Amino acid sequence: MTKLIKSKSRVQKHGEVFTPDWMVKMMLSEPAIQAKLKDIRATFFEPSVGEGAFVTEILHQKLNHVDEISNKSDWIENALWVVASIYGIELLTDNLIIAKQNLIEVLIEHYQNFYQKELSRNTDLYKSARYIIDNNIVQGNALTYLNNSNELIVFSEWDKREDKVRQLQFTFKSLVEHDFNAFSLDRQLELLDENKSLSDEFIKITKVYKNKFLGG
Repeated sequence: MTKLIKSKSRVQKHGEVFTPDWMVKMMLSEPAIQAKLKDIRATFFEPSVGEGAFVTEILHQKLNHVDEISNKSDWIENALWVVASIYGIELLTDNLIIAKQNLIEVLIEHYQNFYQKELSRNTDLYKSARYIIDNNIVQGNALTYLNNSNELIVFSEWDKREDKVRQLQFTFKSLVEHDFNAFSLDRQLELLDENKSLSDEFIKITKVYKNKFLGG
């Protein structure tokens, strides 16, 4: 059974109450959301990630679809596009660390079930997934748009060109100012005209960790 609180003091100070797994599944069962979960590139955003109840279930369900439509030659690329489609903000650092680890463990489980072998941390898949997660699931306060360093919360958009990708940077505040929708970033990303390119080079998404903008 999922614990709904860690301590009374955290509830009082941060309003921290975790969503039970059954409620997460129920909320994601809506037909419109299920349609998005079967779209590899459809983006999802969670403004209060916690330990990752929503984002990990979203990843799990999207990877279920990847498992169904992929073969051994394209599963890895499809899986990375799914990872790149999930965004989130978490205020508390301890939760953030757990959420990121939970996400990578969901990916590992699907990989190992699909390929029937272990996933090494030395693979391009593992390194790129960690890099994307570090860019997409970030520390900050969704109400103030700021992180612990008092800087604007920044995400990365993964600009796809054929079979390659370029990493663009945008702020969470810019999304809010463009009529941000709580579940999908697609339309807002299209509206942004001030995205800062972190790299003019388009590379394979399996090699995106080589950008090393986060020191990855």
